[in-house]
Amino acid sequence: MRFMLLRRLVISALLAVSLTASSCQQGIEPAGSQKQAEPRGERVVGTRGGSLTYRVISPPKTFNYLMASDVDSLLVSFLLIGGRLVELDHDTQRYVPGVAEAWKLAGDERTLELTLRDGVRFSDGHPLTADDVLFTFRAIYDERMASPVFRDAMSIGGRRIDVFVVDANHLRLVFPEPVAVPESYLSNVAVLPRHALGEDLNQGTLREAYNMASDPRRVVTAGAFMVQSVSPGNRVTLERNPHYWKRDQAGTPLPYLDSLVIDVVGDPNSAFTRLEQNTLDIVDRIRPTDYAALYKREGAVRAFDLGPGLTTDHLWFNLNEVGRGGDPKVDSVKRAWFGDLRFRRAVSHLIDRDSIASATLQGLATPLHGFVSPGNRAWAANDLPRIDYDLERGRTLLGEAGFIARGTPDAPELYDAKGNRIEFTLLVPVESQARTMMAAVIQEDLTRVGIRMQVAPVENGELIRRTVQSYDYDAVLSGVSVTEPDPSSYVNFLLSNSPLHQWHPKQAKPASDWEARIDEMLTAQARETDTERRRAVFRDIQLILAEQLPVIPISARHVTTAANVRVGNNRPSMLFPHSLWNAEELFVR
Repeated sequence: MRFMLLRRLVISALLAVSLTASSCQQGIEPAGSQKQAEPRGERVVGTRGGSLTYRVISPPKTFNYLMASDVDSLLVSFLLIGGRLVELDHDTQRYVPGVAEAWKLAGDERTLELTLRDGVRFSDGHPLTADDVLFTFRAIYDERMASPVFRDAMSIGGRRIDVFVVDANHLRLVFPEPVAVPESYLSNVAVLPRHALGEDLNQGTLREAYNMASDPRRVVTAGAFMVQSVSPGNRVTLERNPHYWKRDQAGTPLPYLDSLVIDVVGDPNSAFTRLEQNTLDIVDRIRPTDYAALYKREGAVRAFDLGPGLTTDHLWFNLNEVGRGGDPKVDSVKRAWFGDLRFRRAVSHLIDRDSIASATLQGLATPLHGFVSPGNRAWAANDLPRIDYDLERGRTLLGEAGFIARGTPDAPELYDAKGNRIEFTLLVPVESQARTMMAAVIQEDLTRVGIRMQVAPVENGELIRRTVQSYDYDAVLSGVSVTEPDPSSYVNFLLSNSPLHQWHPKQAKPASDWEARIDEMLTAQARETDTERRRAVFRDIQLILAEQLPVIPISARHVTTAANVRVGNNRPSMLFPHSLWNAEELFVR
């Protein structure tokens, strides 16, 4: 999946989602320093029945995955109720057949023959055919939809994939140019029901279809679950899709669960309390303090450190010249600071990453020196220059950029050459205790050279609104979260015209030579079929961002998760969606 996300998934969570991946990546071994034994093992035959409750931070906003732009909406609409052509087995980190049982890329590396699985039905019992796949591609590319994630994810060099129906079970896909990993596109397609949504697409109302006020009985799905009920802002209850195609090794229809409750619990203290009270069964990405508390005790809830995940934490400055309405959102004085590479490099050297990882995050994080997590061992460049904490180097860079230190050694104040005090506001998602704690450390670090930084915790929805829509902000501490390790997962983050190009989204043309170069390299890596050459291209992209620092990397937090021992087949993954990647196999012990 290419989410930046999720492709958040995510600005915060969104600007931390990109949807795509590779079937060629190497396996990634978790590397937690103090983890409990991982809940890994063979898939076991479970027992049908019962319900489990999973915590999300914010309420899903749509059941229409094409309109999802935050990680929790994508979790439900795409991963839990969506029936995808190709899936990723997180145990092996390899692509496996989904709704499509087979595919073959021709020698031209553009033409792909796709075979659908026999007998697949939607949740209302209607057969799923090649016409539904063709319909889904039409919806993805429809300009009226303006899908915030999937249209870009399914485009190559701005061009779409052509789809032709051969017969009810066979299609021919023609890519606009050679592709290295066609599975990274197929895994982005959750098949939509033409019989239920065809009229909406024809009338241009598909954007509004499957919203949270929809009658659950009219939300037709092809995934393991379907919608049972919605309590707006609080809870979404999913129930077993009786027509789901998967079975376990004993021939038992999946999913095992009668229902899966997606509970909105924004406050981490409440989530921890409910874990202990057994009213929440699974909580992913628990806080370091919660992990430490659970790690040391015996009981019904176990905690696991899976090592560095693919989610990263970084800081970026607003490099937009104007806001959505054409009005300046960052005054020219601050814009001059933020646009000066020496200023960004100075700030980068002034942040003590090692202290944040070891002390603030209690060893459950790894210092970050690029935009790709070291947990992505197949694709993270290991030769990027380290960004050492260096107070004197920071002062030197600021001096070279014309900034002037005043005040006293104990209370320095930094000014620009025109006498403006250097101060700005850093937005941080209030729902993320870890990022709020990081912001406090960064604030103290910058104070040492006289930079006055105010920390403003805001709700994730407001953060997304400001960074993606209004551009009304100075700086943000958030990050990127990709669902799969392949370089294609980072396209929405890197592409200059993407709405998820955090520091300066939706550029009509690249604002800088280096951004134009990255755009070209993204196209090159997408068509490169030689793994080592593709790795070299992606390494060069990482080097460019390390040099230009449009985002200042901070840390890659470890994936820490907690679950009640009653959860059977619990095999959480370092990849999103962590504990729910195999939701159809989970059962109640």
